[in-house]
Amino acid sequence: MSWWPLILLSLAAELIELSWQIAPTLRLTLQRIERLYRRSIFLLLLGHTGYLYLLWLSLRYDLLNWPIILGIALKTLDIFTKLELLKKLHRGESDATLEAMLDTRMPLWLWLVGPLTYPWLVWLALSQAGGGLH
Repeated sequence: MSWWPLILLSLAAELIELSWQIAPTLRLTLQRIERLYRRSIFLLLLGHTGYLYLLWLSLRYDLLNWPIILGIALKTLDIFTKLELLKKLHRGESDATLEAMLDTRMPLWLWLVGPLTYPWLVWLALSQAGGGLH
């Protein structure tokens, strides 16, 4: 079985996730996340297509090697960090440093980290699994 379709699906999932999160500042990204979260936590998780894809890939192909675990752990940390930031903002616990960080413009390269990193981790996970995929 060729791994390239699975790697390209990972890239597509990351680009879909990026398309609704990308914004000039972290504050605007958090506002988009908050809109989904207010509707339902499940809707928010459905929006994280890269995370769901990594979980599916791990379960479907019985992948539990370090690249897939690292990818899932990083995605989980990303989601929880953003939720914690939202909680801090709503409780009024933000300070001047956090406010400055939230309003700083985010360069394009920062948004490309996900679409470049996670397909590479998928490739590593699949290549370590070798021919054992079925």
